[in-house]
Amino acid sequence: PYNIGRLMQRKPALRPCTPAGVITLLDSVGTPYKGQHAVIVGASNIVGRPMCMELLLKGATTTVCHRFTDNLEKFVSEADILVAAVGKPGIIKGEWVKPGATVIDVGINAKDDATKKLGYRLVGDCDFKSCKKVAGKMTPVPGGVGPMTIAILLQNTLEGAARSYGVSEQLGLKK
Repeated sequence: PYNIGRLMQRKPALRPCTPAGVITLLDSVGTPYKGQHAVIVGASNIVGRPMCMELLLKGATTTVCHRFTDNLEKFVSEADILVAAVGKPGIIKGEWVKPGATVIDVGINAKDDATKKLGYRLVGDCDFKSCKKVAGKMTPVPGGVGPMTIAILLQNTLEGAARSYGVSEQLGLKK
């Protein structure tokens, strides 16, 4: 609650790992935010809500969709930046995606696959093949957002430890 409160006040302390990882990914490919419509599908406390704040702080106009949203396709089709974090495999279809949109698939779902050693494969919330044909940029599942979440977790661990020992400034970390 403390960190979310700080994020809401534009003074983030330790940022939520997955949303911060998504922002790092978007920044790394030069994604513009101002004037862009960002749509987040999923309103969880872990990803959806803090993702909305991260994108708002970057200057994007944001819409959060959730299980009670009627006509999800309409909202998805308007997104310049789409973040899918609902936990339903393949819920986002390629024909819904705005041509050229940046699509970030946070979902990680096990789908039965007898050809795999474990009997399943990991898939995202987006139907990757159809979305990739339309999107300008798109993250894969697995291997997209997951590694960024881990990287931010490690960064937060370092920052938290540095703060507790009073050495943040010496390490070049923000206060």
